[in-house]
Order: sequence, then structure tokens, then C-alpha cells
Amino acid sequence: MYSNNGEMTPVIIYSKTTINEIRDCIIENYGQIKYELPFINAISVEIPKEKLATLSSHRMIGAISEDAIVSKAPIDACARPVRAKCGNYADDMERIFGSVERGKGVGVAVIDTGVSPHYDLVKPQNRIVAFKDLLGNREIPYDDDGHGTHVAGIIAGNGYTSCKYTGTAPCANIIAIKALDESGNGTESDILAALQWIINNGRRYNIRVINLSLGIKVEPPYDEDPLIKGANAAVRHGYSVVTAAGNNGPGKCTINSPGTSPLVITVGAADLSRCDVDGEIRVASFSSRGPTLTGETKPDLVAPGVDICSLDGKNPKGYAVQSGTSMAAPVVSGVAACLYAMRPGLTPAQVKQILVQEAIPLKKEDRYAQGRGLLNYKMFLNL
Repeated sequence: MYSNNGEMTPVIIYSKTTINEIRDCIIENYGQIKYELPFINAISVEIPKEKLATLSSHRMIGAISEDAIVSKAPIDACARPVRAKCGNYADDMERIFGSVERGKGVGVAVIDTGVSPHYDLVKPQNRIVAFKDLLGNREIPYDDDGHGTHVAGIIAGNGYTSCKYTGTAPCANIIAIKALDESGNGTESDILAALQWIINNGRRYNIRVINLSLGIKVEPPYDEDPLIKGANAAVRHGYSVVTAAGNNGPGKCTINSPGTSPLVITVGAADLSRCDVDGEIRVASFSSRGPTLTGETKPDLVAPGVDICSLDGKNPKGYAVQSGTSMAAPVVSGVAACLYAMRPGLTPAQVKQILVQEAIPLKKEDRYAQGRGLLNYKMFLNL
């Protein structure tokens, strides 16, 4: 669990009481606090390795977890520029709704590599309504990787530049929290700090949905996993948490954390271009499969996740194609935003129930590949 180099070890410390009870003790005896995380009653800090045993036995310490590295979840190493016509995952919604302002007024938080001010997000009006940079403390939105911008476009791109490529909720607002670096990596405590910021500021921006196109391999015990603790707490605070299943398929028991949580909406990737001889849609081979280590059926559902056209984070007028469960999750996040816009009184549990109950079963896939099936855009006709 801990490093062997004799230097500082990043950890997340959970208090048996409140973080106020352990804050001064940590600062005085062990190290500088990185983040205070009252929503899960924890503190992140770097501790000298030789002091970990003493700290673990402290009467006010409930548990100590490694502050591990978290990564984005695309299958493509690099985004590809658009050179040919790509299927637009939002076409079905456009046909159903026409000019209806999908997702208007609803805030979707994107915890990722940042979000660039692409024209499809800031014109004719700026819908990146808030930006929090946990890594560099910059105030103007940016994305030095491109992953977060691509994700945000799948949710809320309005097609301003192309008049063609739109997200599933093109009138929703984006709240961008940069917690992953230019390589798409961050720490669990960075993600937890982003969730804490959302809980502190969510009402101000009407945040209803949190998109996590990232993850980490689950290590037992389940109840000590920091991302699962954080995601569960966010749901209990009233947010729908949508997370990528991971790209570790096709083997079973490969769902990433926090997608193993029973409270979140875990999304696998369907390959709409991959049909068998009977014309049946299949789950992408890379999409992680369940069950979880505790026997839960995951993912909850699948959505388009192969060759998805969205915003190019390096070009404010450009588009790019990427694949992965990172791309499937924001398709669902946008649909969740539409549900909240239509029925603001819904709870996260109700939104999840609607999404999974209305999903379309894929005949050739088992439940550990597809969950309840393919996202059904036509569910809105029944609401």
C-alpha cells in the first residue's frame, strides 16, 4: 500500500469523529494538509512512512487509505480529427425533440482535465458557467489534454460551429473542475476535492449531474475505497453521479471504481457500428464487464462509445473522434440533465431508475456486459 522509498507517502485519513478533531494533530505531528474533505469526514495529507503505524493506532483515526493515481478512461490514445461523416449520437434525440431546449438551466459538473472555451460551449452565450482549477489555480477555463472538452461537448455541445454535431443536452450548463493533469492523471484526493467543491457550490450553479469519465482499479475492501466513499456521499447529497465503466474488457469483474458503487450510474460502451449478421448491436469489446467484487450487476446500462464525434480541446472551432467508456458516460449525463430539466423534482435514485428501466436489452449480450441494455432516447415520450 505504501511506498518503500522512505519519503512522504500521500494518504487519505478518515476521522472517527470530525476532521476538526484530527486537523491540529496532523499538522503538528505529521505533515501539511492537502485537502479537507468534510463530506466524507476525511483529510488528505502526505505522511512520513515511518509515522504511518503510529498514526494508524491513533484513537481518533478510523482508517487510512492510499491516495492513489486516477486516470481518464478513453480507449483511443489520441483524438482523431474529423475527416469523414461520423454518426451523431444525438440524432435520435433531435428527431424526437426538434427545437426543444434540452437540458436548459441544468448544471452538469465535469471532473476531468479541464474544459476549453470551444465555440460550441461559449457561443452565442457562455455556458461554461464555472471553472475550478485544483491543480494550477488558474481562473480562465482551459484543457491541456483535450479529454475533458471532448466529454463536455458530448454533454452540452450546441453545434454552433458545425450546425451538426450536438450533445445530448445542448442547452445545459457546464461546470468544469480540473482535477486531472495534461496526461489525464490525478489523485483520488483531487477527485474527492472536486466532489467537495461541487457539494459546497452546487446550489449556486444548479448542479444536478456529475460526470466522472475516469476511474481506478478496485482494490478490496470495497468499503474503504476512497472514490466509492466520495461518489456515494455525492449521491446522498442529491447529485446524480454518472461514471465510466472502464476500458478493461472483455473479461469479467473489470469495472473500475467508482463504477462499482451501487448508487452511481455506471455506463459501458456500445458499438453502434458493430452489428452481427442478424443486425444486433453489440457491446464494445473494450468495455469493462461485471459483476463487481461484491456481486453487483454492473454496468447499469450502455450508451454509444465508439467513434464519437465531439469537441476538439485544442481547436475552438474543431471536432475530433474518440472512443471509450469515457465517451459513453457523458451521453447518459446529458440525458440525465434533460430529465432534470423536464422534471426538476426527481431524485438521483429516480433518475437512475428511469434510465435503467427504459433501456433496450441487447439480445446477444449478457447482463454483465450491458446491464439493463442500451440507453433509450425515446423514454422521454413516456414521461
